[in-house]
Amino acid sequence: MDQRDTLAKISKLPGHMCRFYQKGRCLYEEFLNPGYNTAWRCKVLGGLEDEYDKLIRQAEAFKLSAEVVADLWNQRVAEHRASSGGCQKGALKGEDTYPLCSNGHDDICLLELPECEGVCKKFKPINNSSDTE
Repeated sequence: MDQRDTLAKISKLPGHMCRFYQKGRCLYEEFLNPGYNTAWRCKVLGGLEDEYDKLIRQAEAFKLSAEVVADLWNQRVAEHRASSGGCQKGALKGEDTYPLCSNGHDDICLLELPECEGVCKKFKPINNSSDTE
């Protein structure tokens, strides 16, 4: 029998106590350069931001009241949901949560981030005293 067959396989400790850990994903790169990787941004929120910017430009051009703008915005959100089909990752469940979802962290989609591989050299405990500095 080969000695390699008898050795136990060593696996990493889970990283759930790391400050960069969020739902099984690693936020380290996002923490270093917030917003740098645009592929991680939520596509639904990005589309709504574009729609909102467009609406504000139109509201200013046509001098619309706040009430009219609010009504138009609610209508556009409903249209955006119907036309975009929602989240391409299937993360949005139910109309009451639209456009927010449990896989969102600020404006990024956790499903786009790399998976946490467990305790690594980037590991930083959650309750580290330097977190408050």
